[in-house]
Amino acid sequence: MKDKQTQTRDELLDGFFLPDLCNARAVLILLIVSEALVLALTLIESGIDGFSGIRFGLVSLFVQWVALVSVAVLCQARSQLARLPVWAASVVALLIIQLVTLCISLLGEIFLPAIQPSLDWYWVARNQLVSAIFSAMAMRYFYVQSQWRLQIQAELRARLAALQANIRPHFFFNTLNTVASLIVIDPEKAEYMLLELAQLFRAVLRGTEETTPLSEEIKLGQGYLDIEQTRLGERMQVEWELPHVLPDIRVPQLILQPLLENAVYHGIQPVVEQGFIQVSLNEAANGWLLSISNSKSKSSVESGGNRIAHQNIRARLEALFGDGATLTVDDHGDRYEARILIPRSGEKV
Repeated sequence: MKDKQTQTRDELLDGFFLPDLCNARAVLILLIVSEALVLALTLIESGIDGFSGIRFGLVSLFVQWVALVSVAVLCQARSQLARLPVWAASVVALLIIQLVTLCISLLGEIFLPAIQPSLDWYWVARNQLVSAIFSAMAMRYFYVQSQWRLQIQAELRARLAALQANIRPHFFFNTLNTVASLIVIDPEKAEYMLLELAQLFRAVLRGTEETTPLSEEIKLGQGYLDIEQTRLGERMQVEWELPHVLPDIRVPQLILQPLLENAVYHGIQPVVEQGFIQVSLNEAANGWLLSISNSKSKSSVESGGNRIAHQNIRARLEALFGDGATLTVDDHGDRYEARILIPRSGEKV
């Protein structure tokens, strides 16, 4: 029950427009933006000729206190705000920032009497107005960014669903025909092929946002190539170069199988002569390099289906690892190679 509640809370926070303001990167960006705002306001007020370092420092101190306290409060209240409708959460967040601005303004009046000898309500009201304007602009920016991110995620899910549904139908029927022909002459191999086929389609029908251990992804790829090896026979030579102990890394599911499928259908199958597929996993300076290399006809060209699969894999790697993970492809004429760099951030220690 607790795990379900935690999952529901995480889903609410993931779809909430207000970003996570508790991490150091968000605070650093806030400080930089706040300083830029202070500089702009000071220049507007006094101009370049009348610029005062003391005035800039005092305004900077005030704005930074307002910004940091507001972020701290919103950080703690984010879980509760995520349960509200967008308009209600926006109003509450704006009210929180307004209250923080009012408190800091009054404290400034109390502890800096030399600057403001008497309570200057005009100054306080001006602070509230400026805070409201820039807070509303920030809320609008966060909302637009959130909608853009959700749209990208929805497009990614749709692409992945299309990729999962694009397991070639003739692969399924060819496999069943091969199983039917093996039932009489080699029932054990026929049973093995059915089990491998079941494992493959079980992975295809999983949730689109799941990750899987790299060892399971490689095992799935080996099962897929075993099925194709039975069908194509000696026309396809497969070589695996893997370390004795695979790294404990979680990767997006179905990042290897589409590349192997492309290698079979665009590299091995169109050529009458014997071809090869080589899969290797090697440790690199900044992670692990998974390479898939296959022979091909020099006259063959990359299809649109290849590009769609590559775009999906790149998008899912970026969603999980950020810019640290890459997919690169090279056409060497008689050989095609795809390389996936998996950063060490995905490795458990």
